[in-house]
Amino acid sequence: CKVSDGADPKGSLTFVSATGLLFGLTSTTTSEGNGLGTIFQIMPSGAGYLIDHSFTGTKSDGSDPQHSSMTLVGTVLYGTTLTGGQHNNGSIFGINDDGTGYSSPLLFDFPTSAANNAGDMPYSNFVAAGSVLYGMTSQGGHKGGLTGDGVIFSFDTTSNTYTRVHSFNGADGFAPHGQLILDPNGTTFYGMTPVGGSANVGVVFSFNMAKNKYKVLHNFACPNNGAPMCVANNNGATPDHGTLVQSNSSLFGLTTFGGKYGAGTLFTMHTDGSHFKILQSFGNPGSNDGINPYGSLLLNGTTLYGTTRLGGSKGNGSVFQINTDGTGYDRIWEFQPAPDAAKPIDNVILLDNTLYGMTEVGGECGNGAIFALVPPAP
Repeated sequence: CKVSDGADPKGSLTFVSATGLLFGLTSTTTSEGNGLGTIFQIMPSGAGYLIDHSFTGTKSDGSDPQHSSMTLVGTVLYGTTLTGGQHNNGSIFGINDDGTGYSSPLLFDFPTSAANNAGDMPYSNFVAAGSVLYGMTSQGGHKGGLTGDGVIFSFDTTSNTYTRVHSFNGADGFAPHGQLILDPNGTTFYGMTPVGGSANVGVVFSFNMAKNKYKVLHNFACPNNGAPMCVANNNGATPDHGTLVQSNSSLFGLTTFGGKYGAGTLFTMHTDGSHFKILQSFGNPGSNDGINPYGSLLLNGTTLYGTTRLGGSKGNGSVFQINTDGTGYDRIWEFQPAPDAAKPIDNVILLDNTLYGMTEVGGECGNGAIFALVPPAP
C-alpha cells in the first residue's frame, strides 16, 4: 500500500467522456490519515490510477475536499475544498479534464465570514448553468454579524466572479452540506440542509433565481431515534449531504436518520412541496437492511440507486435499488470485510450498465476503495 496514494474518499466520481477518465477526490493523502487530500484519475477498467494533485493547505492552495466530486464546464473540472486557502475557509479550484493544469493561484478563496458575509467552508461541488456555477457553503452569510448559517452562491467561470445570492437563517435551513440541482426550466434550484427548519432536523427548499425567491418546501420533523413520532408524521430527519434528483414534477431524496426505524428514509415529493411520501424506511430489524444513507440517489429511467453507510449482513453498508413508485426495493450488494470496500457515504454513477462508486474505508489498505458493480435488471 502506497502511503501517498490518497485515503478517506468521502465523495463520488466524475466521468469525463472526452478523455474516458474517472476523476475523484480523497480527503487525506496518506494511510496514516495525514496529508490534506488529493485529486486522482483512473480508467473505468481500473487501470491508469494517477494522482493529479496533492493539496497542500497553504495560503495558495486548498485542503480537505469533502462530499461529491467535481463539475465539468467545457474542458475544466471545478471543485471545492472545505479548508485551506488564504483564510483557511476553503477554496474553489479548477483542473483540466485530462488531469493537467491545476489552478494556481486558486480561482477563489473563501474569506473570513465576519468580514463580508460571503460564506465559507463549502462541503460540496456545483450545479452548472452555462458558464456559471452555483453552490453552497456550510457557514457564513449575513446573520446579524454572527458566524452565519451558510449561503447559496454563484461563481462565473468566465470572470472568476463570486456572488452571494442567499443567506440561510436557521429557520429556513442551516449548514448545507449537499449540492443544488437545477430545474429543467433553468430558473429554479432545489436543495436540502441537514439541520435548521421548524424541528432543527433539516429542510427541502427551492430558490427561484429569476424572482430571487427562497421557499421552504418541507420541514423534516422526525427525531433521530425514529418511532413513534416518525410513524405518525411519516417523516425523516437529517439529509446529511445528499442531493435531490428530479423526475418531471417529482423530487427524490434520502435522509440519514428518522423514519420508522430511525435509520434513514428514501422520500419523494412534488416540486411545489406537496405529496411528501416515504418510499422506504431503512433498518428493518432482523432483515440485514441497510442503515444510514449519507449520500445521494442516482436516477436511471424509473429506477433509483443509492448506498447506505452501515447495515447489511456484515455492517459495512450496502448498495440498493428501488423503483420510483416505491416497489422493487432490493439490496444489490452488501459490503463484506476487507479486502472488500466498506462504508460508502456518497452516490454511485452509471456507465455502460455498471455502477461506480467509492467507500470511505475498506479495501486492501483499509483506507477506502473504488468499486464497480453490475446491477441486476430492474
